Order: sequence, then C-alpha cells, then structure tokens
Amino acid sequence: MSTATVDQLAGAIAHIGQLIAGIKPDQWGDPTPCAGWDVQALVSHLVLGNAIDTSALTARPMTFRALQAGFDESAGELVAAFRAPGALDRTLEIPFGRVPGVVALHLRLTELLVHGWDLSQATGQPAGFADDVVEQALTHTAPMLTAMPDGRRPFDAPVKAAASAPALDRLAFRLGRRPFSVGR
Repeated sequence: MSTATVDQLAGAIAHIGQLIAGIKPDQWGDPTPCAGWDVQALVSHLVLGNAIDTSALTARPMTFRALQAGFDESAGELVAAFRAPGALDRTLEIPFGRVPGVVALHLRLTELLVHGWDLSQATGQPAGFADDVVEQALTHTAPMLTAMPDGRRPFDAPVKAAASAPALDRLAFRLGRRPFSVGR
C-alpha cells in the first residue's frame, strides 16, 4: 500500500479551499450528503478537524482562536505541522485513537476527500481531486473498515457503488454517503 504524503494533503486542501471559495452566499444553509449538516456546519467541521490534528501534531492545546480560524489558516497550520521533522513517525492521540503520524495523515486526507465530495455535491461544483490520490485512499480504507467495530464507525454503513463509478464516488459511498442531488 502506498503511503499518503503531505504534498497530497496540501493538494486536497487546495481543492477544498477552492470549493469553499466557490460557495455562493445563499448556499451556506443548504443540506449536504453528511446527514444533519448544512454547508456551514460541514466547513466548520473541517476547520475543527484541522485544529484537532494540528494540536495532536504540535502537542499544543487547541485554543479558541484555532477554532475561530478560517479554513485556509487552519489548513496551513495543519500542513506545516505534518511537515515538521518526525511528525509522521510519532504516535498521535486523535479522535480515532492512538495512531502513528502516517496513519493520522491518511485519515485526515481521506476525511478531506470525502467532505470535499460532500461540498461539491451540495454546491454543484466539481471536486477536482486527483484520481490516484483517491484510489490510494480507497485502498487504505478497506482494511481499516474491516477492522473497525460497527459501534466505533463515525459514518453510516457502506453503500454499494458500481465498479465503473468515479473513484471519489466509490470512496464516498464506502464511507456511507448516498447519491445526492443539489437542492434536494
């Protein structure tokens, strides 16, 4: 299995930044494929996730300021923290549990890809993620999902996707997303 890289994370973050910049003022309250979350709540979740992982990587407590940060600021801090010497070799405490830094990187990248899919679906924008990065995330999630107890899954049960479906759809469906239409 290939290993996620910080450059892949930075690329996914750049695409999500473009998606966020493309959100129209009247779309912030629109529903997303992430049940119960509108566009604003989903973007807030992305900022929170960035802040949590940055805190774990830097061993600095999360601050109220970090929670108020916009996506670009929190994403920049996250990438810098993952680029720090030894970050990928350390064991980190994240909401998923104690994991090596490289696993935390895979998890964060996968979450960003899937929530990027959520944002693209909710706002009618193309996601724009590299297929090879998404395929890598698909490969990485398969054994993790098999090992994860049902009660610990932070998402819905997988949805069957056609083998011919785009890689990002297959990843999103594997993590419990369902087909979604804008303005549903």
